Amino acid sequence: MNYSNLAKTILRLVGDKENVAELAHCATRLRFKLNDHARANKEEIQSLDGVLSVVESGGQFQVIIGNHVSQVFSELMSQMGGASSAPAATDSTNTAKNKASIGSRIFEVISGSFTPLLGPLAGAGMLKAVLAVVSLMNWMDASSSSYLILSAIANAVFYFLPVFLGISAAIKMGANGYLGGVIGAALLEPNFTGLIGNADATFFGIPVVAINYSSTVFPIFIAVAGLAFLEKQLKKICPQNLQMFLVPMICLLVIVPLTVLIFGPFGVNLGNVVAAGINWLSAHSGALTGAVIGGTIMFMVVLGLHWGLVPIVVANLALGGSPIAAMWAPCTFAQMGIAVAFFLRSKDPSVKAIAGPAAITGLLAGVTEPIIYGLILRYRRAIPVVMISGAAGGCVVGYFQTKMTAFGFHNIFTIPLFDPLVPYIIGISLGFGLSVILGMMFAVDNQKQGEGAGKQQTVAS
Repeated sequence: MNYSNLAKTILRLVGDKENVAELAHCATRLRFKLNDHARANKEEIQSLDGVLSVVESGGQFQVIIGNHVSQVFSELMSQMGGASSAPAATDSTNTAKNKASIGSRIFEVISGSFTPLLGPLAGAGMLKAVLAVVSLMNWMDASSSSYLILSAIANAVFYFLPVFLGISAAIKMGANGYLGGVIGAALLEPNFTGLIGNADATFFGIPVVAINYSSTVFPIFIAVAGLAFLEKQLKKICPQNLQMFLVPMICLLVIVPLTVLIFGPFGVNLGNVVAAGINWLSAHSGALTGAVIGGTIMFMVVLGLHWGLVPIVVANLALGGSPIAAMWAPCTFAQMGIAVAFFLRSKDPSVKAIAGPAAITGLLAGVTEPIIYGLILRYRRAIPVVMISGAAGGCVVGYFQTKMTAFGFHNIFTIPLFDPLVPYIIGISLGFGLSVILGMMFAVDNQKQGEGAGKQQTVAS
């Protein structure tokens, strides 16, 4: 695939770089925020060789590329006069003609803030899975210095999550990213963490509830929203020659105490309420909740809205584990199962060429967009198969109140991250196996060569 030509064609079809207000990418998608969506030619982009699909959701114009998205993103950034080697949320310098709703804007900020962190979170989660196996098999003493160093590597991104989120969220909201990071760091600074448990702690006479903010999500989002507003107002009134030091100083002196006194406790309580609600559903109607999530979560992935669940998952992880992430998994494995069904049953070489690599990528990395857009949405008899299989597996996982204990994508390597383990293995095996069987019986039978496949436009090389 010629990434340079593909990027050039996509850029032309979205209305050239003047129409791009923001550009980021996640595991499989280019996420454009366009000044004018009417200038983008969705149909032509969707027909390009190298593009799986195009989705407009959450105020974003999303081009689904698949596993090669980072290479196409780098070419796009280069052609637009920028440079980036990793997913990033960029400052918007243009006023978009498409005014998003408040809900869409909140979702955009949340998903855009987490996008740059997905790699580190997934990598650290994978290392946690490896350490769990090493400890379980007694291959390494959990009290040894080597194990503790490896554990520190795996835990660091989660412990300092408020710092990293502070940076990415501030950039996404148009504020100074490093000020956002400093706010997060202040909440983890030893002098502050030393106040935890001190009932007599005050800030100029105002009682302070010192909380452990490591791994938290909601407090830093609220704090950074306040930072973005305050910084913008201060730049309007502060003399230009004093802004370099005066604006950051005032922002920190105002926002950090407000976070300690108000934003932080409110955010932690908000996270606790959300987590308690999810845990209540898991405890009182786990089977039903698991079936609903397992059967329908794929449609959130189709719309690119699934990243909006990440802060809820992370908030749950900080409190012991995420039921949602566990209930989600059987649907992911059901998608892998349908790919295996197509690979085994289909007589169309072009379908096999998609299904085989997509199934392997899913099983090893947990990335299933190539399966969704390359197979499931093209051959729609696969949709009910995946829904039924995911619901069946989700029902089992939910019934036994299984939780994900550390962040990771759903793949064969992150299986040790779930507790209890046996019901999780049964749930994902049911989702996978049922999807293979039902897929071979109903989704792939009688498929004619090329049926359902859209005509592909090849990018000129």
